[in-house]
Amino acid sequence: MNHSEQIRIASAEPSKKFFTETLPRDIALSDCVLDLVDNSVHSLETTLGLDVSQHYFAATKPPRIHASVDIVFDASRFRLTDDCGGISTADATDVVFLFGNPVKEKTQAGLGVYGIGMKRAFFKIGRQIVFISHTRQEEFRIDIRVEEGEKSKEWNFPFKYARPRQTIEGGTVIEITELHSTVSDQFASKAFSRILQDKTKKAFALFLKAGLTISINGDPASPDVPELAESRNLRPVRHLLKKDGVDILIMAGLSPKADRTPRGWYVFCNGRMVLEADKTEQTGWGSDSHPLFRSKYNHFLGYVYFRSREVQKLPWTTTKEGVDRASPVYQAALAEMRLLSRPVLDFLNDLYPDLKEESEPEHALLKEAMAVSPHRIAGRRNSVFLANVKKEAGDDLVSIQYKRPKKKLDKIREALGRARMSASRIGEHTFDWFYDRNCN
Repeated sequence: MNHSEQIRIASAEPSKKFFTETLPRDIALSDCVLDLVDNSVHSLETTLGLDVSQHYFAATKPPRIHASVDIVFDASRFRLTDDCGGISTADATDVVFLFGNPVKEKTQAGLGVYGIGMKRAFFKIGRQIVFISHTRQEEFRIDIRVEEGEKSKEWNFPFKYARPRQTIEGGTVIEITELHSTVSDQFASKAFSRILQDKTKKAFALFLKAGLTISINGDPASPDVPELAESRNLRPVRHLLKKDGVDILIMAGLSPKADRTPRGWYVFCNGRMVLEADKTEQTGWGSDSHPLFRSKYNHFLGYVYFRSREVQKLPWTTTKEGVDRASPVYQAALAEMRLLSRPVLDFLNDLYPDLKEESEPEHALLKEAMAVSPHRIAGRRNSVFLANVKKEAGDDLVSIQYKRPKKKLDKIREALGRARMSASRIGEHTFDWFYDRNCN
């Protein structure tokens, strides 16, 4: 090298505008709010040593949580208050406000994964952030003004105060003002509140069932976890496996006959739902070995629970609104999901040999089954899908469905002298009448 040549260094410093404007662009506002709830739930898990999905794997009683997260927003401000244990000044100094999670040891648990969710949510929502937190021994406050941070060479968030404090329980307050105009419009919308309520009751369903209270503008979210159909002759499959330090529990079967909601696969990572009623290629539908989801599969119901203290190995995305399909852990689970769900789909193919017909023996089996909590199925040993269908000797029964004008049905009732005869019974009567006269 020529000594006259100067050694140059190519700058690799990230632009602050990337974090404040670009990074939040591709995530929905509702998901940003859920990221802030994740922060509260993670504090709760850290403080209590809580693992809300452990009882699914260990066949133990579900934990009871006595904590709350209260979210209030309007067109001018956003505020989240929780009593979930709070954050220590040490974690605030070294971990919580870093862009990227530096913690990799195996003792880490909970919902903190990539170290970007909370900061991305701040920048998505507004320009002025107040973060106040206290544990049982100490408290601190940090004020973040985004415009000042963008102008500064360093990007540090100085404490307004950090001092001892003796309390019975810890908690956190996040208040965001100077909202972005698009955020202000959404926060003023009733439709947004409904969307957020719906996402909350699904994403945190296991925590809500365990007793955590999450309120949105004063309206508590109720858990949304569909139940499986079970009887002595109809039982879901239950299978537990391990892959690269991750526990994987798979259950699949049918939703009860009275459940009219089209189901699919429900996927959880450390108790947090990341896929809800999925019917896409993400969970194997439409692959070489699996059909596309159709209405005949509406009663299919599957659960996959991933659990690990090494949260980086869990197959969730940065938004926790999907799965990393390239993950070796997820690929192992997906292969089992396809294999274990095949008998369930075969049953549904027999139940609905034609979209307009329903096989009577399979129908009777599903109709007699009771709704059972997934937790009850999870607590058992590994088992295969059971559907003990009772067939009539030498004859398969099918349901016949068709529509006719109500006025004509009323005339038949009048002719038969049966004013309250049901439409289905009229169909059976007329079928038998025709058969007896023309086919016997």
